[in-house]
Amino acid sequence: MRQKSPRTLLQRYARGALAGAMLLAIIGTAQPAVATQPAAAQPAAAAQPAPAAAGATAAAVTSIDLAGTWSFTPAGRGTTSISVPGGGWYKQGFTDVNEAVYSRTVTVPDSGQPQSAWIEFGAVNHQATLSVDGRAVATQTTAFTPSNFDITAYAAPGSTHTISVAVKGRGALKASNGRYLVPDAATWSEAIPQGIFGSAFLRVYPAVYVSDTFVRTSVANKTLTYDVTVRNTSGSSRSVTLTGSLSSTNGTAFSYPELPSRTVTVAARSTATVTVGPVAWNLDSTSYWWPNVPYRSGYRAQLHGLTVHAVTDDGRTSDAEYRFGFREATQNGDYYYLNGVRVNFRGDNLQGGDYDRINNGGKGDAYHTLPGFLPPSSGNGGWPQTVDNYQRLNYNVIRVHQEPASPYMLDVADEMGLMIIDEVAIRGSQSSQEWKDSVGHDNMVNHARALVLRDRNHPAIIRWSQNNEPNQSGQDSEQFEKELYAAMNGADGTRPVIVEVGVGNNVSLYPGMTYANFAVIPHYVDGFGRYGEGLVTVNGRPDGEGEFIWPACNNKQGFEWFATATLAKRGKGATDLRPYTLLSAWAGVVPGVRSTDFTPEEGGHPIYGADNLPDPWSNPQIQRVQAAFNPVAAVDLPYWSASGNSDANGTFPLPQAVPTYAQNATVTRNITVFNDDFADPSVGFTWTARLDSPTGAVVASGSTTLTVPLGSRVTQPVTFTAPATGSRVYLQLSTTKAGSPVFTDAVEYFNLAGGGGTGPAPGTYRIVNRNSGKPLAIAGNSTADGAKAVQQSGSPAWTIATASDGSYTLRYVASGKMLDVNAGSSTAGLQLQQWTANGGTNQMWYLRPTGNGYYTIAARSSGLVADVSGASTSDGAQVVQWSANGGANQQWQLNGV
Repeated sequence: MRQKSPRTLLQRYARGALAGAMLLAIIGTAQPAVATQPAAAQPAAAAQPAPAAAGATAAAVTSIDLAGTWSFTPAGRGTTSISVPGGGWYKQGFTDVNEAVYSRTVTVPDSGQPQSAWIEFGAVNHQATLSVDGRAVATQTTAFTPSNFDITAYAAPGSTHTISVAVKGRGALKASNGRYLVPDAATWSEAIPQGIFGSAFLRVYPAVYVSDTFVRTSVANKTLTYDVTVRNTSGSSRSVTLTGSLSSTNGTAFSYPELPSRTVTVAARSTATVTVGPVAWNLDSTSYWWPNVPYRSGYRAQLHGLTVHAVTDDGRTSDAEYRFGFREATQNGDYYYLNGVRVNFRGDNLQGGDYDRINNGGKGDAYHTLPGFLPPSSGNGGWPQTVDNYQRLNYNVIRVHQEPASPYMLDVADEMGLMIIDEVAIRGSQSSQEWKDSVGHDNMVNHARALVLRDRNHPAIIRWSQNNEPNQSGQDSEQFEKELYAAMNGADGTRPVIVEVGVGNNVSLYPGMTYANFAVIPHYVDGFGRYGEGLVTVNGRPDGEGEFIWPACNNKQGFEWFATATLAKRGKGATDLRPYTLLSAWAGVVPGVRSTDFTPEEGGHPIYGADNLPDPWSNPQIQRVQAAFNPVAAVDLPYWSASGNSDANGTFPLPQAVPTYAQNATVTRNITVFNDDFADPSVGFTWTARLDSPTGAVVASGSTTLTVPLGSRVTQPVTFTAPATGSRVYLQLSTTKAGSPVFTDAVEYFNLAGGGGTGPAPGTYRIVNRNSGKPLAIAGNSTADGAKAVQQSGSPAWTIATASDGSYTLRYVASGKMLDVNAGSSTAGLQLQQWTANGGTNQMWYLRPTGNGYYTIAARSSGLVADVSGASTSDGAQVVQWSANGGANQQWQLNGV
């Protein structure tokens, strides 16, 4: 068995060993762009199938980089020049162009053997008609995926020709209703790349060659299978024998299985696909692709190389190399799994349309031209640094949102172990794309298929996202979503598929889509720009939230919610949580980007960037996010929820939300310990209580080893006696895995007060609102479960008793029933009620002194406080739960009866 130890892609890119479209060449994943009928004109010639850009590139005999200066003629204007790829025409200042013609001369190399010649573009937005010496070859309509043209019949070996490419951008491809007939990623961003971008090459291949290989791995079955596509461009049928060999990309020694040979007959001018395997993969889990979880600096995931060797019956040979990871991403009922281990996704939504707005020698095409998305360069760590920043935040997944990633970005994610949700450029928001028109419909479906064919060999991609907020398009249908699913799943079938729906939280939009690997993920469960702890649950499908917080993500309060809201939802078992979007809070997650470099989608400017956050890891908000997203965190969830809404400065914890315990009182806090690692259910848990400062005298401590199932969490009580002196206790929580530290939370603190009991002494009180001067009551002194809490003149009384975690119960004397949050809801504005005592946390309340003789009454279950609706002073005004805001209508005086 031949063994090879090639350098990693990161090493190659960093050393400049791969240039131009070789960024596309190593992995062997790209596939033909699907040709479709143009919107405004008939194609000049029937569109032809194109070779896979990456796999076929490996089989190329010669590659000529066509990057450089081309002639450029915008419609209705004179001829000028332009750089290709150069980020497309918008990037180069042609901001009002909708269609144009590119041209240049090329000389086709003579390989000395039967050959085929192709013009290959990394991406063209959106419709390209290629001609050779004025003779039309084909028209293809694409979005962010390769456009490849066979010019063999038009350009003999050794000959020189003029090639021209007539390109229509999104502005030239509109339906009669003004909607785009192509998936344009982000209509709101003027700087989305248009024209030719990505790369441009002339490639010469043997007449018979391997044009694509799709590698499929199964951890459950421990098998390797791959589908090899062979293209025969000659005029005669050919018999082709295929053999394969395996290698490690980083030099790790493995006893790889022998791969069987296959022989396939390929008719003239056609392709044929043959399946090799399943082949037994008897290697242990060290051969699997694993994410960098928990975060380790310098981590590199295990990847493998597959070389496919083709021998035709006339004795000619060719090779193609592919890189893959041995891993399996699945959806099983309520949960996602990676390599058989339950996985919970915590991360970001990377919106490329925002970064396209940065003027870096022109606006547009950030993924191919902005240093922070490229290989490392002088003074900039590039995309590898971006990935490291994400992982150091404890993000394990990035949804590359609407604008598909460059192949280089995916290569790096493969190597560094960052999971990717690969999303189409189809966008229901703003109802700007046309799906019902037959041309638009086909362009959308073909784009979804082309994206999968381009990217499916990347192990980092663990899910496909087939549409963004389609329910806001005004034209969505279950049939259309079924067709998108069929296109993507049909081209892959090894990964889960999702639809991310917008406001409304209707996760049951597609009742007929009962596929085992399909789910609907909602956005904005708690509404726009608000803190909340809501979670929509669906039996038999994973629960989560794909976007929340926006548009408050570009202020410090909203950025704090990335930590507090995510952790609260995480504590409820959400499998997939991605606040939207980190770039609006910390634009400098991409190295070199300043807070003033662009205006994000919601307006304003990001909070932090390279200009004002030189050391992000010492910033308390960044640290809070790191803690909330830590895979093996130990967290006092009620403490976080109490301060969840934060204030305008993102303060955590809120001083008024900090519990107060009496000196000598028994303190019990129920700590939630998460284990979102991929190995070892044993978690070391340690806590330390210190007096008056984070480094003060230790007043209590404890340590234990917990068994926490992977992908799950357990609750561990921490109990100690509050000291008899001092004013404050600081509690520090930490976890270890195999003896190594994983998590240390920023210290929490609890105020100390003299006297017995926590906060107010148990007893019977009138609870009087500061704003209205009227006491808390139950409407009509009803004894019925569910009767409403109101403010009412008179002398209604409540019996206050201690519960746990420093909380209380409030029993209405007239009915004997408890003040209650219906079903423990976290909905702000929910009417409070009374209910028969049940011992639930939705009947427990924190009574927190405000420092002026009043208290807030905060629900333990939601963290929201009792509030007189609208600050009314009227009898019968509703008492609801609401986010703490310091208002007098949220402050209550306890008058003993």
